Amino acid sequence: MPSASRALLAAVAVVTGACAHWPGGRADPEAELRAAIAAANDAFVRALVAGDARGMAAVFTEDALVIPAMQRGFVSGRGELEAYDARRVRSLRYLEATITTVQLEVSGDLAWEAGTNRLVVQQGDRAPMTVTGRYLAVWRRGKDGRWRIRAELPVPDPIP
Repeated sequence: MPSASRALLAAVAVVTGACAHWPGGRADPEAELRAAIAAANDAFVRALVAGDARGMAAVFTEDALVIPAMQRGFVSGRGELEAYDARRVRSLRYLEATITTVQLEVSGDLAWEAGTNRLVVQQGDRAPMTVTGRYLAVWRRGKDGRWRIRAELPVPDPIP
């Protein structure tokens, strides 16, 4: 290959690579989404283990809707969700929590996530117990650019 052609090819490669990181452009939207949701899930886990209901609810939109497992009705709105979470962390100590994303897809400012969870919980002075489950979450990107859970359906696995 003549040196002029190599120089042109190198210049095109540099410009093309730079465009992917140009302000306002996105290098890899799926990777950015995965990172944002992983960070939000990590924040939820930290809040859950700390017993911080407000921190747990902060991962959700103001108009969030949660369908609680093994209960009737819905939990609607961040305020109601914070009260629900406060009751949860008063009745159980969450010693460990792991959230694992299994599938994630995005369409505009909405994304859905399917995953698994593993919790080590303790009630009173009883021995800690490990529970597992699955979940489906709908995420919405807010005007501030942050992804928060708009709707969630947790599904506990059968206890062995």
